[in-house]
Amino acid sequence: MTKTAQLRVYSPTATPSVEPVPGFVREFGMLSEPADRDLTATWEGRLVVCPSHLRLRVLESTVAYANAVTSLGVSLVPERAARIAIEELRRYHADHPDHRSHVLTAAWHVPIRWFALFDPAEREVYDGPRGPVLRYRAGIETARKRLRRATRILEATGMFRGPVEDMAHLQDWLEPFPEGSMVELDYGGVAEMFDPADVILDDTCELLQESLDALAGGDMLRAGELYGRVVARWGPVFSVTFSN
Repeated sequence: MTKTAQLRVYSPTATPSVEPVPGFVREFGMLSEPADRDLTATWEGRLVVCPSHLRLRVLESTVAYANAVTSLGVSLVPERAARIAIEELRRYHADHPDHRSHVLTAAWHVPIRWFALFDPAEREVYDGPRGPVLRYRAGIETARKRLRRATRILEATGMFRGPVEDMAHLQDWLEPFPEGSMVELDYGGVAEMFDPADVILDDTCELLQESLDALAGGDMLRAGELYGRVVARWGPVFSVTFSN
């Protein structure tokens, strides 16, 4: 099974999801996580819910991936599966105009931009089924503020168009969630790709935040050195991502 990390939003106003996954997903073997896996947590004394909405996320990701690879001249998603997904996604949005994805999933790695939402002090280690796993949790207002700051820092250099666009997409995704929500970065199965000691000692978030601080202060050399350490740490995992 594909090892994935997730960025989740737990909302005080969300309700559990009940929709089944599309039939074509099982037919083509495209499902990489259990169905009906809604999550709950207590945040600032309130129960918050992260609904799976797996049907919606599978449809969105199938359509997005089919469009992306087709533009590159290849077709890794079966044409019939893509066609069904497009039709079902249109019906889904018509039937559930208030539903939106509460989960972003990344295969084989943790996107570096996700760390911009968190402070190193929010780092937690918990026991996963195959060893230690890292997660970060922050209030959504604080996470959005940090992301806006990181975006401004990168924009000011005029050198990071791609990362700035990626952060803008992340801001758009976070913006509609209500106040009182909680954002969680969970390494999930990606933690299994590292030695347990490396997971426990991982300081990617700290390195990224220090790199942004250096960049904000005009110290390009220091910023590059810190970011280079992040890339070196995640390089072997990135190679798995791109090979798949």
